[in-house]
Amino acid sequence: MAGCRNKTSDESVKNGKLDAATNHIKVMRCEALLMLSKFMLRKRMLKKLGIVLLAVSASVLLSSCLVDKQKVVEKIARKTDTLRIYQDRDWIEYNVTAIASSLTSTTTQYGTLRIQWNNTTSELHEPINNTLITPVLKETTTLTYDGNSEPDVRIDRYISQVDIGPTDPNQGSMILYAIDDIASTPPVHYWPYPDSNTSSTSPVISPVIFKSPLYTGSSFPATFSMMECDLGQCAQPIYNFKDTNFDVLGDTDEVTTNLGIFSNPFRLHFYGTTVHTTGAPAVSFSGDIRDLCGTSDDDITHVGDMFVVPEIGMIKIESDCTSSSGANVHYIITATDTSFNFQ
Repeated sequence: MAGCRNKTSDESVKNGKLDAATNHIKVMRCEALLMLSKFMLRKRMLKKLGIVLLAVSASVLLSSCLVDKQKVVEKIARKTDTLRIYQDRDWIEYNVTAIASSLTSTTTQYGTLRIQWNNTTSELHEPINNTLITPVLKETTTLTYDGNSEPDVRIDRYISQVDIGPTDPNQGSMILYAIDDIASTPPVHYWPYPDSNTSSTSPVISPVIFKSPLYTGSSFPATFSMMECDLGQCAQPIYNFKDTNFDVLGDTDEVTTNLGIFSNPFRLHFYGTTVHTTGAPAVSFSGDIRDLCGTSDDDITHVGDMFVVPEIGMIKIESDCTSSSGANVHYIITATDTSFNFQ
């Protein structure tokens, strides 16, 4: 019996040790699970933190993109009312859309217009008194339709600008002296003259063809003849040019070009005619950007709107040109590039 008691007692001790070991294992297991739980929780928190940081980064990047887009569409406001004084080798280029209509069809052409100013390479003398005209820039305008290697239209004019000082009431105004017939060799100058169809020995005139500074409500109509003058006499009128109105309507129209979006360019409305003189010499040249649909050999009517940013000049023109040769063309001409900074 004693042996049995001892055996039972030994087993109890043994069982107790097993229970203790089992409990210890359970405790260690629980602690391990707790540590794992804490690790997983921490991992989830880090993951959430990473997601938050990623979201913040994306937000910052998106904001920067939005700022960049705002910079792209930033509007440009003019800073002056006085026309730029053009310098040697200044130029402006434009895209041209020309929609020609007839009773039976409509044809659309695309091209490039370029206006460039250069110092004259030879002296320009007034034809009546032979006095030297200075300073003078040669303004060359070319219209080249897509696919053509040579200009379809070219206008060569001799001009100057009033450049006395910013306070001068005519600062920037553009004055016309002569227009070339480039088909002649050498080119023949034709001269502005008082609106007349008779020969005379009176001096030629120098009309203002663009008035500056601009302001809403101002107007600068012009009327003159283009004459063939030589040896002290202007004997042959070529055509009469008349801008019945060239009115500054306002500056509230927004204009979009490849140069940017302009918030307040001046809008000028014009209407005018070029009337060929009966019996004039058979010459054919263009004298004005608004008369691209015809030449000095036609009767031409032009009407439309021109938008001007004085720091640049013309940035857009939309006009209708009709000539006695049968042309009826709607022009949309929009600035694309310049050789000079304007901001």
